[in-house]
Amino acid sequence: MKRFTLVAVGLLFFSQEAAGQASWSQIGATAPPQNTAALVAAGDMLMNSQVGAQFPGQLLLQTNVADGNNPATHTWVPIYESAAQREAWIAKLQGTATWSQFLWTVQQLSEPASTILYRTVWSAADVNDTDMVWAAHSFSVDDPAAFLAAVQAFLASPTGKKFTGQVHVSSVVAGGLTPVTTVISAGYASEAEMEAWIDVRNGTADWATYVEASGKVSEFLGTSLARTVKRWGSATLNQLTD
Repeated sequence: MKRFTLVAVGLLFFSQEAAGQASWSQIGATAPPQNTAALVAAGDMLMNSQVGAQFPGQLLLQTNVADGNNPATHTWVPIYESAAQREAWIAKLQGTATWSQFLWTVQQLSEPASTILYRTVWSAADVNDTDMVWAAHSFSVDDPAAFLAAVQAFLASPTGKKFTGQVHVSSVVAGGLTPVTTVISAGYASEAEMEAWIDVRNGTADWATYVEASGKVSEFLGTSLARTVKRWGSATLNQLTD
């Protein structure tokens, strides 16, 4: 029997973070491909409602292109600037007829799969709202400061300055019993842009230096790939990650 309770789906709009740091979540769901349009319609119904119009952050619905043994086929990604934003939004949302209708609709279309909460610690490059392809590189990090320094040094290098996408480094706030502590999210306009960047990056001394520095303080656990189907909310990523 399908269960998509208020508590479970409510995590879609839940975050925990230190004051002033952007927070976002990955809420995975399993649904057949033909239900994607109906999930988009459910998001439209919620976000175009009177209460949804007051949403202060940004909400993405993504389809998972490649994610290993993760059973989720779709991912809801809400992004907030702060805990205060999240708390005010939840106070307005819960108990409304619109929220109840959204929960009922999503329950008919999909099964819950996973929930992970993140705190963004650093964003760089061309931060925009038009990138549609997202690669999430997962790590188990022993020294967060040294790990971030390695990423920053690479993007400041001659090769790193050629990067055409956007990048966000986030720490896991809560994600169950997994070894992942940190995720580098890289956004691209297309898979072709991503592949072109990889061709530029690989084989360079700057990339080799980064891999060595990162490897000393972390373990690379793999990459997943997702494509954004639709974005809602008036806030921009620049505003949310500034």
